[in-house]
Amino acid sequence: MRTQPIGTGPFKFVSFKANESIRVERDPDYWKPGRPYLDGIEYTIVPNRSTAILAFVAGKLDMTWPYIITVPLLNDIQTQAPQAICELKTTNASTNLLVNREVAPFNNADLRRTMALALDRKAFIDILSDGKAKIGGAMLPPPEGLWGMTPELLETLPGYGPDVQKNRAEARKIMEKLGYGPDKRLPLKVSARNLNSYRDPAVIAIDQLKEVYIDGELDTVETAIGTPR
Repeated sequence: MRTQPIGTGPFKFVSFKANESIRVERDPDYWKPGRPYLDGIEYTIVPNRSTAILAFVAGKLDMTWPYIITVPLLNDIQTQAPQAICELKTTNASTNLLVNREVAPFNNADLRRTMALALDRKAFIDILSDGKAKIGGAMLPPPEGLWGMTPELLETLPGYGPDVQKNRAEARKIMEKLGYGPDKRLPLKVSARNLNSYRDPAVIAIDQLKEVYIDGELDTVETAIGTPR
């Protein structure tokens, strides 16, 4: 399956060249007559976001990966390629701080609570999405998310209240009870996939955690080994 994948989808595998391209062709045995419309698709692998966007603007690519496009970049593309169809949509993709709670000292729920209290979620949104994203819980927030928590309910969760300074003051008191403080800070490694959409929020998180005596170090991980790690 890794080298010659098969299936019943609308396209059949043709070739894969690492860091170059993936090619598929129309499946003549597809279950729905007349589909797919395309004879094939060539996915060009472009690790650098700027290079991918320039290729799209120049008309070398028909579409680009939506999750690498920020709001300022979207505005630039609309200016440089007015013929392109550009729509800003809410996606069910969330930015999360994942903590290994099986490893000390993070197996202490109080310490994990301080990390939640340290985060200024609105700052993430203002910096990463020019204020266009939304604060949510585990589910996509309303109105797009039918099961998402209301803003009023979200604010009752640790760290989701609007008074960031109050939250961080509470977090520092907890950390001090755990033996940490200005002169004894907790070192932390923050692993993030080596992509802008992962690195950028990791850098913000590291900066915010400093407010509660936690000194994070960014550890970028290539995508190919990110999931196994």
